[in-house]
Amino acid sequence: MGAGEGGNGGVLGTFITEWAHGASVCRSLLASAEICCMYASRLAELAFEFGFDGWLINIENEVDMKDLPRLHLFVQHLRQCMQSQSPNPLVIWYDAVTEEGRLDWQNCLNEKNRFFFGDSDGLFTNYSWSEYMAESSANVAGERAPEVYMGVDVFGRNTFGGGGWNCNKALKVARKAKVSAALFAPGWVFETNQPPSFEVAQTRWWKTIQDCWPVGRFSPMRLPFFTDFNRGCGARVSVEGNVVSTQPWFNLSCQNMQPILKVTAQPQNSLEVNMSHEAAYGGGSCLRISGSEDTLGLVLLYESYVPVKGNRFHVSHSVLELDNLNICLALHVQMDSSRFLVLLADEEAFIDVPPNLQSCVVKRSEPISESSGMWLVRKHILELGACTITQIHAAVYSHELDVQKLMSLFEDNDNQITSKLSTQENNFLNKVLLGHLRISTEPEHDRDLPKIVFEGCQSEWTQLSETSKSVSLTLRWGLLQSHVSNGNCQWVQYHVYVTKDEDSRGSSSVSRSDPEFLGVAVSQAFVVQDLLVPNSCNTLNFHVQAHCACGLPGVLSPACSVDVSRSTHQDWGSGSDPSQLLLSEHAV
Repeated sequence: MGAGEGGNGGVLGTFITEWAHGASVCRSLLASAEICCMYASRLAELAFEFGFDGWLINIENEVDMKDLPRLHLFVQHLRQCMQSQSPNPLVIWYDAVTEEGRLDWQNCLNEKNRFFFGDSDGLFTNYSWSEYMAESSANVAGERAPEVYMGVDVFGRNTFGGGGWNCNKALKVARKAKVSAALFAPGWVFETNQPPSFEVAQTRWWKTIQDCWPVGRFSPMRLPFFTDFNRGCGARVSVEGNVVSTQPWFNLSCQNMQPILKVTAQPQNSLEVNMSHEAAYGGGSCLRISGSEDTLGLVLLYESYVPVKGNRFHVSHSVLELDNLNICLALHVQMDSSRFLVLLADEEAFIDVPPNLQSCVVKRSEPISESSGMWLVRKHILELGACTITQIHAAVYSHELDVQKLMSLFEDNDNQITSKLSTQENNFLNKVLLGHLRISTEPEHDRDLPKIVFEGCQSEWTQLSETSKSVSLTLRWGLLQSHVSNGNCQWVQYHVYVTKDEDSRGSSSVSRSDPEFLGVAVSQAFVVQDLLVPNSCNTLNFHVQAHCACGLPGVLSPACSVDVSRSTHQDWGSGSDPSQLLLSEHAV
């Protein structure tokens, strides 16, 4: 859900009943008007409590004729409850049960399912439709045609177009009919191990979708905006350019808003872009741009509509220039009735700027930050007055940046520009990595730190051998202050670390290990599972570091300490007093 919300996309839960057992469930669910409304209310409460945006209702079993009025009431009441607590709720009905209660997939909107369509916010059709069915669905829906979602099974099971690499055929037909589409099981690329590699095949497959179904919404909508191009997985974990863990990981809650990655360049040049796990400024991935010796081009990262209300705003980004390829950010800005491109260049960059375009180039106005691993962090202050950022690009060049040619690429893209993503393994020798992007109305140092109060933990110990044991526990904490600075930049992530105190041999002193990264939480709780603890360790010290929506970290909190000497039982969770497991609680 965090990944969906971070990408400005809605997230739906699925309520499904199937076959004989499903029919039995439906008889209980629809036993009376009071019961079906009660269950609908509970589904709405679940959505509100866990932060998702609605429900897909999939009844794939026969329904008794006498229960059909209450099935309609169930859907109607669910929709009403969702509307009362969410600004843009969605209740989608799947095309399976007809008005007669029969399990009979229609593959379109027609007289047999249109009343369920009327009860809900949309219809997700079955997959075996035709071009005629898409057109007839639009005719039946009328003004609500975009709320009919023609189902496309990516695995190709009895689906129009054949699925797989031909999903775009179905999408083109649906778009021509002016209805919408629903892609089922896009994990097909990974699950079928499509060649030549998952990264290349995934990019290629989604490009076939993007080419026939344009982006339907803007990306960033407000400041602060931050991305470190985190995909929610990686071979290691980095924080501000420094590797804090070398363990592979997967946590989609850490995923940032993903970039568009539309490449524009002169025809004779070659420029490709993809996501990469070879390095990371934050999280586990970055943006890799590869090109030839004479590359000049633009990579569209985000379509946006970000109003800037103050007189100035701050932009920072990190780069790792591995070869003879350079990068600078380019913001497309609208001010009153004028639109222009602003290039954020490095102070030492070789730039050819004609006199009439001098105002379009902003040199670095803050010193390069302290070392962030291998990454170079560039910072700019822009004083443009009230304006709106409508696009965010990366300008890529080798040797010298010709601003006049770059502006021509941007303005004349209908005639001069070719667009392509990296859809095959390339052999370009030159590449540059983009690690993060931050846009904010406040300086990076102008923020308050959160006050973290640990609420306790409860431990379960297991003796593994004569030299080690393991512990599992849940940490919980609260914030005494939930906002930072005047920009209302929320604390959205919590990084959890542990240090271990051990008795030094032959000495009465205690040695403390370096902080060990354990993971990331997006709520104020974290589960530690089977943490290995040597018998020489006498105290575990858990620390939390809050990160705000700007991507900036707070300080490491004082410790919540657990006395290991109390872990003499094999299983503390089965009979000991949980209150004795916590040694101390501290507040920042």
